[in-house]
Amino acid sequence: MNINKNHILPHYTRGFTLIEMVIVLVIMWILLLMTTWLSAQQIQKVKDETIKESILSEMQTRYSRNLWSSSFAWKMYDTMEVTLTKWENKIDFKYNTKDEDTENTFTNRFEIIHLGTNYTPPSASSSLEAISLKYTPYKISCVIWDSSENKNLVIIASVNDNRDYCFEINQKNCRLTEMSKDNCDTLIDDAWLD
Repeated sequence: MNINKNHILPHYTRGFTLIEMVIVLVIMWILLLMTTWLSAQQIQKVKDETIKESILSEMQTRYSRNLWSSSFAWKMYDTMEVTLTKWENKIDFKYNTKDEDTENTFTNRFEIIHLGTNYTPPSASSSLEAISLKYTPYKISCVIWDSSENKNLVIIASVNDNRDYCFEINQKNCRLTEMSKDNCDTLIDDAWLD
C-alpha cells in the first residue's frame, strides 16, 4: 500500500483556535445567565400565583364550611365575621360562639392596598379602611358592613410587593372571586392617574 504524504494535513490545522474556544464559552455563559434570569422570573411568578390561590382557597374553605356546618373547632357558632383591613397582610375570622368568641387569622405574604366599590377607580374618596362580612351558617348570602351601602366590593392585594391581584365580593353569594385581568389592570391603571 502506497501512502501519498501530500494528502495528509498537518495536525495543527484540524483543531480549534483559542479565540474560537473563548467565543463559544462566552456564548455559553450568556445563555446560562439568560436561562437563570428567566428561571428566577418564572419561580417568582409561581410564588405570587401560589399566594393568590391560597387567599382564594382560604376564603372558599371558610365559606364552604359555613354552608354545611355551624361549628368551628368543635364549638357551635351563630355567625362568622370576616374582616379585611387596608394596609394589613392578614384576614381575620371571628366565630361568635355561645360561650366565647373564637378568633382565627390567615396571614401570608400579601398586603391589602385597596378596599372599595366594584369597578370604581381606587382613590382616597372611594377607598375604605376596613370591610367586615357577617356570615350566618347554612346561608349563601352575607351582610357586608362598611361606611357605604355597597353590595359589591373590590379588594386589591399586593403580593410580595411584586404583583397586584383584584378580588371581588358580591353580597348575593359572598364568595371571594378573582376579577378578570383586564378589569384588574384597568382598576390599577386608573389608580395611578388619581
